Amino acid sequence: MRKVTIKTFVVAVLFLVTTCNKIDKKDDLELLLLNNDLICYSKNSKKDSINIIKYSLKNNSDKIYFINNLTDQRELSKRAIYKNGVNLLIYDNKNIEIKYEIMRYLNGGLEAETCINFMMEDFKRNEHLLGNNIDLKYFGLYERNNMFFIHPNEIIYFQYSINLNRPTSFDAVREGFVSLNRDKDYFSKLSIASDSLNYKYVLPRDILQTIKRNNVKVYHGIIESKNLIPVKVID
Repeated sequence: MRKVTIKTFVVAVLFLVTTCNKIDKKDDLELLLLNNDLICYSKNSKKDSINIIKYSLKNNSDKIYFINNLTDQRELSKRAIYKNGVNLLIYDNKNIEIKYEIMRYLNGGLEAETCINFMMEDFKRNEHLLGNNIDLKYFGLYERNNMFFIHPNEIIYFQYSINLNRPTSFDAVREGFVSLNRDKDYFSKLSIASDSLNYKYVLPRDILQTIKRNNVKVYHGIIESKNLIPVKVID
């Protein structure tokens, strides 16, 4: 009876260790939202406001990390107000996350289509000369500055523009909007996902070589900002 108990205990410990190893320590990377607040017009308004989201990421560990947010894993893929590899999450005063609406601004025409085709052909020609496989998910990105290296004790600062409650013509590469009530309180925070399970299949050769040569660790898990800031809803 005692042998079974010890065996069960050992198996349980091994399971916990294996599970923990898949997700990197949350304290290794510290995400901080630097805005004092965000502005959003109410859901009944036809107006909109652009926010400049400012945030920082600090590496508290002794490892060099690479952030790879190219992921299809359900536990790392989260619906939110998304842009530049960052999720902006909105909560009400009961700490319940708001439901996000998904819609896009449609802006086309023959001139726009011709320009896009020219850019794609130029891109394919350049990557072919470099010997890169353009079928990699990495090359389907419009924004690539959301994948980066961060060294021990380094702090990197970021900023990007985004609106909260309606699509706009200059925000083609983003997802998620919210409809907020004027008479309620809301709060927001940021999250960044990074996947270490698929990076060898989605990143180009030069980045993979840099990771291997410098003993870089690809971070795995979701990094959430340490703080919440208020969202001011106006008419």
